[in-house]
Order: sequence, then structure tokens, then C-alpha cells
Amino acid sequence: MRLSALKHLIEATQALCHPEHIRVLGSSALLASFPELGEPGQPLEIFFDAALLIEPCDSQLAAMLHEAVGEGSLFAQRTGYHADFLRPEILESLPTGWESDVVSLAGFAKARALAPADVAAVKLRLGRPKDLQLCRHLIAGRFVTPDDIRFRLEAMTPVESDIVRVFARLRDISG
Repeated sequence: MRLSALKHLIEATQALCHPEHIRVLGSSALLASFPELGEPGQPLEIFFDAALLIEPCDSQLAAMLHEAVGEGSLFAQRTGYHADFLRPEILESLPTGWESDVVSLAGFAKARALAPADVAAVKLRLGRPKDLQLCRHLIAGRFVTPDDIRFRLEAMTPVESDIVRVFARLRDISG
């Protein structure tokens, strides 16, 4: 996904519902800090969705937004990208203090993106191959440091059985 696509999704969402806040929480949040990650040959080039949390949002609004700009919508068919609308419970999976590190999205007073180190911490916790590959790229390209990620991981409240596994993943990807 390119930054222009993310901005287009946010514009469309704002036009449909006039939210108080839009939070960009998935991999596409990285575009607010590093737009070049969406360019050809970069890791976000193959992503076609943006994970958005709209505040306030009830189930009826979420359904309307999904129909308008979500996966399978005419918008998605026409543009090649779509929004995934998240539930507020997702915030419980973020590192403590994430709100103080959000990144403004130029041109959008109500939109904020998750900070790169917070994105990496969440991705490490998920542990999917595509997420680990993205984290490797972020570290190798010096977009984030292993220490930044470690700090964010320590601010999360994972289940004890996950702690060893998540920190082992961090060791593996940081070389």
C-alpha cells in the first residue's frame, strides 16, 4: 500500500462518517513515518488493506463502512485496496503508553498512526511469517532498533507462555 492509498481510504472514511478520531493500527501505520515503505520493491507494496479504528463506532456504522470501503466493496474492486475496521478491544493488545507515541498523518487533523516500534512489537507478538519478515526489514533498514521494540514488548502484558517465545523471535530477527 502506498501513502496515497492510505490517505484516500481515510478521506473516504471521513466523508462517510465524520469520526472524532481515526487510528491507523496495522502495517499501513508505518506509512505515516516512512512513506517509502510502500514504494515498489518495499515490504508494504504487497499490502492492500489498512486497519482502521474509528471512534466512535457502533456495529451499524462498522457494517456501513465495511460495505462502502471494506474488503469486497465496489471501492475495493475499483481501487485495489480497502479498509479493515477494527473493534475498540484491539487497543488492549497494544503496548502501554502507545497513545503518547502516535504519529500524525499529514493533512488529517483527526487521524493518527501507531508508532513504528509499537507496530513492530505487535507484529512480533503475532509471529506470522509475513509479520516477522516485516520486522526484519524494519530492523535491517534501521527504521526501528531492537531496543525500541524490546522496550515496547516490555510495556505489553502478554500471557506468560508468550513472553519467552516473543523475546526469542526478537533475538532471531535482530541477528
